[in-house]
Amino acid sequence: MKPVVIIGGGPAGIASAVYLAARGVKIILIERNVRLGGRAASFFYSRMGEEIDYGQHVLMRCCTRTIDLLKLLGQESSISFQASLWVPMTDGGKKDAIASSPLPGVLHLLPSLLTYSFLSMRARMSVMRSGLSLLLKDPEDVPFGKWLASHGQREREISTLWDPICVATLNAHAESVSARMARVVFQRGFFRKHGADIGLFIRPLSQIFTSVIPFIEARQGRVLIRTSVKRIIVDAGCVRGVETSDGESIEADAVISAVSLCDLPALLPTPVEEDPFFKCLSGIDYAPIVNVHLWFDRQVMGESFIIGVDSPVQAIFDVSGAHHDSDKHHVVISQSAAATWIDLPVASIVDGLLSGLINLLPRARDANLIDSLVIKSRFATFVPAPGVDALRPTSTTPIKGLFLSGDYTATGWPSTIEGAVRSGFAAAAGLVFRR
Repeated sequence: MKPVVIIGGGPAGIASAVYLAARGVKIILIERNVRLGGRAASFFYSRMGEEIDYGQHVLMRCCTRTIDLLKLLGQESSISFQASLWVPMTDGGKKDAIASSPLPGVLHLLPSLLTYSFLSMRARMSVMRSGLSLLLKDPEDVPFGKWLASHGQREREISTLWDPICVATLNAHAESVSARMARVVFQRGFFRKHGADIGLFIRPLSQIFTSVIPFIEARQGRVLIRTSVKRIIVDAGCVRGVETSDGESIEADAVISAVSLCDLPALLPTPVEEDPFFKCLSGIDYAPIVNVHLWFDRQVMGESFIIGVDSPVQAIFDVSGAHHDSDKHHVVISQSAAATWIDLPVASIVDGLLSGLINLLPRARDANLIDSLVIKSRFATFVPAPGVDALRPTSTTPIKGLFLSGDYTATGWPSTIEGAVRSGFAAAAGLVFRR
């Protein structure tokens, strides 16, 4: 029997590979880069002697399928979850937190909202009324910012509470995302006790995902690294295999494309690109993320992460512990929805965000900057704007034997590792069902 070929070694492709290999399906996983992980990969930065992640990825405890995948790979110890939700926030002068309490269900957030010092008491009560409305009623597929305004949320409430959560979880501002997708985040995460507990990876991501190689090989599968797929071979409406960039043809019973939405069209035969199923994908837009790595000669923060309020800096992560290095303090500033930053020169980005960081973290004022590194991801995640859910494709395509996996597919989740993993499992399950 011919193998199943999976194109793309990111979380979606890895999830598909694990699902199939565990069920005795012979697979070939193909990745064009030197390391697995896709947009959730890492690389060795020789100047600081560290392996660092391309992006600062975070899980919430509601990301159950990613947790399942990590367990299957024996990597559950690679992520550290909070015992209970604690999201510290600061404007440089005062600190507060969105935190869970012993109260049951959605009420677990009540004490922290009642004392949230960045808003007046009147505004806090307004936030809780809007949150209750979001929990109880479908907000429809309208801009979340518009929905918030119609429910009494003023600019201050949005900018200091709703928007930071939207930017962190959806990589877009409240005015740009669908209210329905925002509701998904709040319902599955923050409105559910322990749903939004934060999990931080404590090993470089490629080291975690590379563990899929022995998993696959132990089940008679293959993993091809540094191998690019030139095209998916389609004949008479059926998948026959793939052709690599070096001209090799690999016959396959089925193909799962786990490449990014941007890379998919180049793999398809030209007439197929015009099929309405594929053509509508061009209506999905992407948003950038910029990560700034800073190395200081001393510790500048006491938390594992902190969110900036009334600041150009969105989120700061202390990743020193992941590298077990006591000689220098490594922090990452993660800027989502980074349209205003993505095209700036690297020096301007570092200067602007370093200044903002110093305003938020007083200890940074006396620290010496050893090194900095800016990583730009122009097409980091798709924007879950109103109408986008209708464009997201199913895993089954009009081409017999071709399946899609990727965070852009119709998972019901935003563009996250969890969405990618769910898509990978779904594509593989659909393939097994049709064999």
